[in-house]
Amino acid sequence: MNEIPAQATMEKSAEAVVDVRDLSRTFDVSRPWLNRVLDGGTRHFLRAVQEVSFEIARDETFALVGESGSGKSTVAKLVVGLLPPSRGSIRIDGLDMQGVQQAHVMRDLRRRIQMIFQDSFASLNPR
Repeated sequence: MNEIPAQATMEKSAEAVVDVRDLSRTFDVSRPWLNRVLDGGTRHFLRAVQEVSFEIARDETFALVGESGSGKSTVAKLVVGLLPPSRGSIRIDGLDMQGVQQAHVMRDLRRRIQMIFQDSFASLNPR
């Protein structure tokens, strides 16, 4: 098996348009606070995505596949900014999605990225 030289690995990540590192998302699915206090319940968490990493280079097609309920849609929502990650980093064209504070920068970035949902005919313009 051939090993990839460290320099080639660094060059690849410099070319990456989308760079996702150790992405995780946990949801609090507990009952409301007052109900937990009155009934003596505990908090419950759902780990929807745990430590996902990938790169997408320019002019590259990327497909995320998996079983139903494996977190594919959650990863997509995290990458496009519809959900905040619990942990990890998302960089698009070198911009850290969590670090972008200016509304105009985020608006320009959102014009360049898009999710295509499972019903692609509803997402795409038929013309």
